[in-house]
Amino acid sequence: MSDYTSFFLNAKGGLLRIDCIEISHPSFSKVFRFVRNVRDGILVKHEDGLDYQYTHEVFELNRSNVTADLDQTVQITFADYKDELKFEIESADYTLPATFKYRAYRDDDLSMPMIVLEMLQVISVNNDSFGIVTFDAKAEGLNDVKTGLVYSIEDYPMLRALL
Repeated sequence: MSDYTSFFLNAKGGLLRIDCIEISHPSFSKVFRFVRNVRDGILVKHEDGLDYQYTHEVFELNRSNVTADLDQTVQITFADYKDELKFEIESADYTLPATFKYRAYRDDDLSMPMIVLEMLQVISVNNDSFGIVTFDAKAEGLNDVKTGLVYSIEDYPMLRALL
């Protein structure tokens, strides 16, 4: 049974899922790592075995429903995000998309993430006059396979029965 499955089926009542996000871009001065449900920040171990520090930030995370789907989409809404990140986004090279990664940990085991969504690209950044900023990230072109065959009634006359 995977850690993700056992978290929901076998976990104790007080166990929490810790949501961590990472936003990076080649022109950023640093990688931004935020956690939403640990106020003092947190030190976690990534899948590469190295420890990384995440700082607390208030944000809302909306993921697509299916975790095994290739077309992952995530929407991140910051209520009031840091000026440093705002400056980096405004001065970034828009020909290259920013990269977004999501990791979920069990609060009793920070040595390996339960869920990892990697290689998502930030496709849009929207802000309003109230200071709310929304990032839309999705996996680009992972499920765009075409066979090259066009099924027509002339080539496949038995298709007429299905119409």
